[in-house]
Amino acid sequence: MSELFKIVLTSALTIVGGVVVFTCGQLIERFSIEPVHELVRLVGEVGDSLTFYANVYANPGSGSREAMDEASRVLRQQASQLRARAQVVRGYGLWRAIGVLRDPVDVVRASENLIGLSNSIHRGDPEQNVRRVREIENQLGIIVAR
Repeated sequence: MSELFKIVLTSALTIVGGVVVFTCGQLIERFSIEPVHELVRLVGEVGDSLTFYANVYANPGSGSREAMDEASRVLRQQASQLRARAQVVRGYGLWRAIGVLRDPVDVVRASENLIGLSNSIHRGDPEQNVRRVREIENQLGIIVAR
């Protein structure tokens, strides 16, 4: 083998190896890390919404119609997004084992509580709404300012 051929072969193999490593990294990021990141970000948004709309759900039926409708819609949308985003996470058990994600049962229960909270914005029991928020805090591992 000539010296030039060895240099070209080494360069080609290095480039192919780099492309393979890059492609594998992109696949892992797109199908595993990004869905986890989106779910974690949504959990933060849920905490934000619960803090932002505390005056609405803690006083059912007393806010403006627009504010109550908006709070109800946002909370219900986030409830459905929680389930959807948890569903697409590959290797959920691994992410849970290392402490990045909560138990999927807790995510579903938080979603149920968000739906219940959404349903009680226009009329409902303020104490029950606050209990739901406390359960959501425990289920998602967040802290809501009241």
